Formats: sequence, C-alpha cells, structure tokens
Amino acid sequence: MTEFLLSAAEEQSGASGTTILVIIGAVALLLYIGSLYLHPFTRCGRCKGTPRQYGALATKSWRHCGACNGSGREIRLGARILGIDP
Repeated sequence: MTEFLLSAAEEQSGASGTTILVIIGAVALLLYIGSLYLHPFTRCGRCKGTPRQYGALATKSWRHCGACNGSGREIRLGARILGIDP
C-alpha cells in the first residue's frame, strides 16, 4: 500500500511524459504556422524554380512552366490549406 501511495505522489509532483510531448507538439505546430505566414512560397515542383521549360526537339526554344505560370514558385501546401494569401 505504501508503494502505491509513493508512486502516486511521484506522478502528481512532476509533469508526465505525455504532457511534455503535447506541449512540444503544440510549440512545433505554432512555429510551423508562423513559418507559413513568413514564407508562404516554395519552388515549383515541376520546373524546380527555373520558370522556363525547353523543347525536346528545338532545344533553344522555351515556354513558361504551366504549373507556376512562369514565376518559379508555388504556394506551400500548409499555406494553401490555411488559406494564407501571399
């Protein structure tokens, strides 16, 4: 019985591992959302940040990337989900 009371007292005195993980997860989530507001863009996945796509036969000719419309960047997935307008 005394061992049970001692272990219960030890658990109540300090923060549990689950509580610490929840706090760390919440802080990480806030930092990620903050980074979305500061840097909502990433490089385009199709053109890899170079907005020109060159022809296969006529290698000197080029057109703008259709995915990013020639800007070389796209809105990050998290920013798109949260509706952050750049």
